[in-house]
Amino acid sequence: MILSLFNLFLFVFLLRYGFKVRYKSTDGENSFLLFVFTEFFALVALGMAFAAVESSGGSPETLVFTMEVGTPVIALFFARMAAVFSLVAPVFLLFLAFSFPYPIKWGRIPWIVALVIGLGAMVFVFSGGYYTTAVPGDGDIAESVGFWARAFNRVVKLSLFGFEESIGETGRTSVAAGPLYLFFNAGIALSFVLSALVLFIRRLFFTSKIYRLQVAVAAVALVLAAGFWYVMSIDLPIRFHQYWVWNFLPLAPLALIMAFSYSMSITRIFAVREVLKTAFSFIVYGGILGVASGAVIALVWSPLYAISSVLAVIISLLVFSGAMLLATIIRRRFEGFLRSGNAYGDALEEQLSAIDFSLGRDQVIDRFLSLLRDYIDCTSVNLLVENNKGELVNIGSTNGLSETFDHRAPCIEFLLNDDVSVILKTELVTNYEYHDVKGDLLEILDRFDGDLLIILREGRSIIGALILGAKRTGSDFTDYDFSVISRLYGKLFVVSYYFKNVAQESLVTTVDRELEYSDQIIQSIQENIDRVEYPSVDLSYMTRSARKLGGDFLDFIRISKDRYIIILGDVSGKGLNASMSMVILKSVIRTFLRETKDFKRLVVNVNGFIKENLPRGTFFAGIFGIMDFSSKTLFYINCGVPAMFLLSSSYNNPVEIQGAGKVLGFVKNIEPHVNIRKAVFKSGDILLMTTDGLTDAESIRGARFGKERIQANLIENRSQTAERIVRFLSESVEEFIQQELSDDITILAVKFI
Repeated sequence: MILSLFNLFLFVFLLRYGFKVRYKSTDGENSFLLFVFTEFFALVALGMAFAAVESSGGSPETLVFTMEVGTPVIALFFARMAAVFSLVAPVFLLFLAFSFPYPIKWGRIPWIVALVIGLGAMVFVFSGGYYTTAVPGDGDIAESVGFWARAFNRVVKLSLFGFEESIGETGRTSVAAGPLYLFFNAGIALSFVLSALVLFIRRLFFTSKIYRLQVAVAAVALVLAAGFWYVMSIDLPIRFHQYWVWNFLPLAPLALIMAFSYSMSITRIFAVREVLKTAFSFIVYGGILGVASGAVIALVWSPLYAISSVLAVIISLLVFSGAMLLATIIRRRFEGFLRSGNAYGDALEEQLSAIDFSLGRDQVIDRFLSLLRDYIDCTSVNLLVENNKGELVNIGSTNGLSETFDHRAPCIEFLLNDDVSVILKTELVTNYEYHDVKGDLLEILDRFDGDLLIILREGRSIIGALILGAKRTGSDFTDYDFSVISRLYGKLFVVSYYFKNVAQESLVTTVDRELEYSDQIIQSIQENIDRVEYPSVDLSYMTRSARKLGGDFLDFIRISKDRYIIILGDVSGKGLNASMSMVILKSVIRTFLRETKDFKRLVVNVNGFIKENLPRGTFFAGIFGIMDFSSKTLFYINCGVPAMFLLSSSYNNPVEIQGAGKVLGFVKNIEPHVNIRKAVFKSGDILLMTTDGLTDAESIRGARFGKERIQANLIENRSQTAERIVRFLSESVEEFIQQELSDDITILAVKFI
């Protein structure tokens, strides 16, 4: 009964999987052939479920399958129909071998061939050539239930302990294999081999490596399926008398179907080294953890258990833990060894993070293009960036091209709608989803002699593109290349953003480029702030950069008439690199805000972006807040803001309210460390926030300005407007240090009326 239920489950699964292959695949002809093959073997599983429940008795020459009492005719019918379907199904697989991966319109030919073979099979099968039937045994339903219980018990003992137990003859009907049984099952296994041979031969004539990979995966699956079918239908039953394994035959086509559908979906070349690394890592880890620890535990269990069962359990747990630790160490050691050579991802990431944007536009372009070409080992790199007119222009090319393309073209819009930012030429060729835009996208790649297109975008707005030429070795880009480029996409975006917003030709007109950039950067940030105009609030702020370039910024984002998001902070570093990170982070925060309405998730996403995409070592110290001016309430997350004071109208002593916070960019997952706090204000209260440039400002004698001076200044000017509070505090720090600022300063004052 258990194996009957197993085959019924396979029937339902194959039936559903077949429709999934047919209606979720865009490759019509080949997916239809695979669909028919799948559905026929679903019927095979159904026939086996009703025909052969458990196995018993028999000799190497005669296979005997037992069935429920009272159903010999029905059981024999289903057994024979399963044989017919299993013989007809490979016809469609053979046609698939001739048409994969190029779809061929076969029309009715496969059905005609299948019908002829099916009719022939039915003649032989129903004439007794495949199955014959014996006389059913006597017994009522109660006896039958007892028989099945004994049968199941026998199978379990045979499987686990290697000995048999007689189940008797009561309450069963026998179906014995006829003279054609061996011929039929060997023929099915040979049909799989023949299909594999067709694919291997056709593979020799393919020039595309991606097609050769697809065909190779399918061919290997066919060979393995043939071996499995032979072992389960002929070898184990005849040589080892394990007749019950006949029920697992549908597993062969199931694995074959899944392998074929997977091969149809392959659009990128495997990174062989990465596959071997993963496989070897799994073998080492599983071998040490499973085999070694299991062997040790098996040896010590009996003597320890004789002493104390608790001691045996404790020692076993210690052995298992030690094996796990050892396996982890060895796996990491071998991963490092296997990662050498072609695994360039970490090294490229480090070099991209180390780009010095203060070198100037031309040198940054040359450095950026050479890094991509040398590490990815491609023949060419073309960098296109959006100009002031909204056009993509080629600003850097290692093969001397000046080509461009219209990023508003329908084919690019198609990629944006599908949220595709990185696409390989092999994907365009093999993935039917790109059928409508394949010609246009291939034409763009051909103009640049490219094999890989990277769309650099901010939301749905394209700010640039990268087109990489073919590999110098002549091979296609692999799945490893795709994963590395996808992982480093944020860093590629950073460079593109630099050229679009900072290093445009129109800005590079003076010798001191940083001074020219600074006004543009600071002005663009301040102009993009949503102005706060609320009748019961007096708000003012200022931002000053030590070198007219810096990482401090303040942003207000209006989310409703009464509510604003307030972000004040300091991006680490100084000069142009800090300004670049600040500009990008400001833009990314607004992008994330469009994607999520969860305040905590917004901060978590920003932390992830800083950690993964901005130059290594970049961090953000500041605060994220949601201010509801109607209720005079602030919900905030402290991300390392150094000074946040509340001067209440009820008392004269400013108090710090920021609480403990964690700077963004140090840990990969900051969610466990993020806490949302709440502050409620009354009329007359003053909220003051500053960055560390003010608290850490030092005089010529080395004394720090500190928080005490901020508090004293706030008390002294509490009756002034917010604008005067900010200005007087700024003048106070200038008077204190009596020299040029060494760090950027940002001050925000909010006075509730």
